[in-house]
Amino acid sequence: MKKVSDRVLDRLRHDGFRSVGLDVFRSVVTLCSIRSVEAVKKDCTVVDKLQVPLDLSLRRSVRGGAEAHQLDQLQELTSSMVLADSVDRWYWDLNGNGIFCVKDVRKLLDDSFLPKDANATKWIKSIPIKINVFAWKVYLDRLPTRLNLIRQGIQVPSLSCPICNVAHEDLSHLLFSCSMASGFVRLVCRWWGLGWMPLGSYSDRLSWFKSIKLGSNPKGLLEGVFYVTWWSLWNFRNQLLFAGKNPRKDVIFDDIVERSFIWCSARCNRTFSWDSWLQHPSLISL
Repeated sequence: MKKVSDRVLDRLRHDGFRSVGLDVFRSVVTLCSIRSVEAVKKDCTVVDKLQVPLDLSLRRSVRGGAEAHQLDQLQELTSSMVLADSVDRWYWDLNGNGIFCVKDVRKLLDDSFLPKDANATKWIKSIPIKINVFAWKVYLDRLPTRLNLIRQGIQVPSLSCPICNVAHEDLSHLLFSCSMASGFVRLVCRWWGLGWMPLGSYSDRLSWFKSIKLGSNPKGLLEGVFYVTWWSLWNFRNQLLFAGKNPRKDVIFDDIVERSFIWCSARCNRTFSWDSWLQHPSLISL
């Protein structure tokens, strides 16, 4: 501040100002220089700022009232602060230990953007990843059914189910209440020796599946079979719409049994025969 005031005074003398004006200006500059030098230095640290009264860092004095009350509160908050005299650094505060971790970022993004539900999807290791991902989309109702396409603003020629033409094609109808879907579920239940009941939605199917009395390993295989059934129904629907020919319905169940056997037997720790898969799948021990 002293260097600045001297330069200003020299400039005023050069321009021919009278001594009275210089004295007045000198008093103003002197009043400004009363402020702490540490408070106006550009390279001043926060530690230096806290060592002097906070009001010295303000551009002007407080006017009392609300401003004085706020200044008192600020001084009370900073009075107990203890800072190290070191260079500023980034501190990672998601996990509490200050160390950056990609896992913490991923968890934060997942918690912020992914949909939350009390019922978590189950990953079945005995079937391929693509089938698990498909089942996850079924759970979230993210399949491009005709009703979902309309909701996204995409025009479709018809809302009717392309398989039965009885109801609008949404997820609940296509994979659960459609006559073709319920027929295949009934065949799977007969194959596994289970009692069948009509299902109208994913939540109905979830409640029914939880009530089935099976061991954890056979129940995991059964859930994988249902995932394969959904995937086969979706493939049949797409072939019916886009392949330009009518796919055969009579081979779909055989395809479900064969595909699920190939995938499950190749991924399980213990091998089991084709005969046991056909006759007693619920008794298979993995």
